[in-house]
Amino acid sequence: MAIEAASSLHRPIKIWTDSLSSLMAILNPNSYHSMAREIQTLLLSYKHIHLRWLKAHVGYLGNECADQLAKEAITKGDPFFLNKPLSYLKSEIRSAALSIWQDNWDNGETDRSTHNMVPMVSNKPVGWNREELMSITGHGPFPSYLQSSNT
Repeated sequence: MAIEAASSLHRPIKIWTDSLSSLMAILNPNSYHSMAREIQTLLLSYKHIHLRWLKAHVGYLGNECADQLAKEAITKGDPFFLNKPLSYLKSEIRSAALSIWQDNWDNGETDRSTHNMVPMVSNKPVGWNREELMSITGHGPFPSYLQSSNT
């Protein structure tokens, strides 16, 4: 980590990054991210080290070199780098979970009448009101439902 490498130098140090989101996480005193908390602790210990932001992809030679080194590390399979962005991995996990849920919904043995009306699963709200939900699921103050729950 750049902060640890610069900690032995006893002169003002500026560490530049093009990741504004990372800087915002580090500046957030309520951040729950362990790496952000670790960096906060280091910066409190080494007051001569300062983090700065610069705009990405505008031709800063040092930034372009850092981007190139990061890409090379990823292609060489460095264990400290993910081959895909975290957002991509989250999207893949979400997609796989929805696929499993859909498979279970399609091949289940209960609530077939509901399945006929709502064949596709989704994690997005549908905006149905209470009466619509009771009608579609058959769960509510209906004589047939009340009779089946009393037996």
